[in-house]
Amino acid sequence: MHCKLAAAALLLLILTACAGQQVQPPDAANWQQHSDALRGLTNWSAEGKLALRTPDQSESASLNWHQTGVITRLQLSGPLGAAATTLYSDGKTLEVRQGTELSSWDLTDTSALEQQTGWDLPLQSLPHWIKGLPAPGSDIQEIQMGPDQTHIEVLKQNNWEIRYEAYAAFGALTLPTRLHLQRAGTTVRFIIRDWQTSGN
Repeated sequence: MHCKLAAAALLLLILTACAGQQVQPPDAANWQQHSDALRGLTNWSAEGKLALRTPDQSESASLNWHQTGVITRLQLSGPLGAAATTLYSDGKTLEVRQGTELSSWDLTDTSALEQQTGWDLPLQSLPHWIKGLPAPGSDIQEIQMGPDQTHIEVLKQNNWEIRYEAYAAFGALTLPTRLHLQRAGTTVRFIIRDWQTSGN
């Protein structure tokens, strides 16, 4: 009888431990304070590297990202931007300039960029994800918080999985420095060396 009780207790402990490894809801106070600060960060810049891999290509580039409200300016240099590539977006349209060539797309047509360039990138969500925030206006499939319940470790949204592999303090804010994004056959890695947040 004692063996059966012990076995039942052990099974209960195992099931409880497994349940605890599932989605961890954010601690309301910690997450609210941190996410409010990130939403207030509307003017910023980030420098680092980007690596993009699809079934048809594998590219990498240095990046210099400037965000002013909904306006995104992204400069790429290196193999991906051999002729120096500049991306400009107002949140609705995207312009890509490479050397003397200029192309533009309607971001509401989510397949246009992939059809033209082979890049399956969530450009409307990236300005939020790169800061460590879910993108507004889209359902969250899953969210897992770190041990401090303040920073996201795994976010699943819009059929993308975003893994936050490292954070660092920049001024009063803690921001991601290593991100891994994946959907189907596309993976994107960001390594951020420096954040500038003094424009707010």
